[in-house]
Amino acid sequence: MNILHHKSWHVRTKENIRRVRKDEAKAAEDERRELERQLNVQNERRLSALRNQAQERMDNFYGSKSGTTDTPDEPSSSTHINFFEDLEREERKNLGSGNDDYKKDKEKEKEEWETKMGILVKLAQDTNELSKKKEWYETLPRRKTTLSKPERLVYPTSSEKSASQCLPEEKAPKRKREKSEKKDKKKKKKKKRAKHADSDESDREEKRDEKDSKSSKLAELREERLRREREEKERSWRVMHPELAKQQDKEKERQKPKYNSGFNPHLSRK
Repeated sequence: MNILHHKSWHVRTKENIRRVRKDEAKAAEDERRELERQLNVQNERRLSALRNQAQERMDNFYGSKSGTTDTPDEPSSSTHINFFEDLEREERKNLGSGNDDYKKDKEKEKEEWETKMGILVKLAQDTNELSKKKEWYETLPRRKTTLSKPERLVYPTSSEKSASQCLPEEKAPKRKREKSEKKDKKKKKKKKRAKHADSDESDREEKRDEKDSKSSKLAELREERLRREREEKERSWRVMHPELAKQQDKEKERQKPKYNSGFNPHLSRK
């Protein structure tokens, strides 16, 4: 019996192929999970067996924990005297719980590193009590502490003024220097005023030239627009009145051109 491939009950249809692939993928996933579960169970069993063996070895070698805490019996005369029994007992405790001093050092190093990196923040870390800093209102202003007392100005008397006026120029260079400085200042002010006046005048001229150029440009644009309008008007009139346009052209052709006798004498004689 030949079943057509486009029939729904055909084995190799797209829907059946997709369903089979989906079932295969699901079966493979279930198998993988089962293998992982079995491996985990085996690992846990082995780990528990190893732990039990290690605990048994520790108990056989050092004795039980309860035995370590009890006070040892007094040594008999036949046994040897152990002078390091206390140290051995401390070592047995450390083997079960770890070295306390080592743990404290490690915790201290970790705390210092966390405080440096900003991970560990204490309650009073940013306060002034811990950093021993003062607020701005608790300290004196800098100008009162750094600035010295103002110097007293001593003004010359009338006799000293007259004496300084009577002295030659070599004796009073300070007064001469002050006069020259005043003159230089006045000259600089005059130059600045003249410079500003020149710049204002140049700005006015530039504005005037710019305004004239704008007006001339506007006039040129206006003339060009009017010329285009005349040409467009004449073109439209020729389209609307072709006969009149032809007559006008013929009349222009009939008109004889006027020549100047000075340049064309043979035409003027006729």
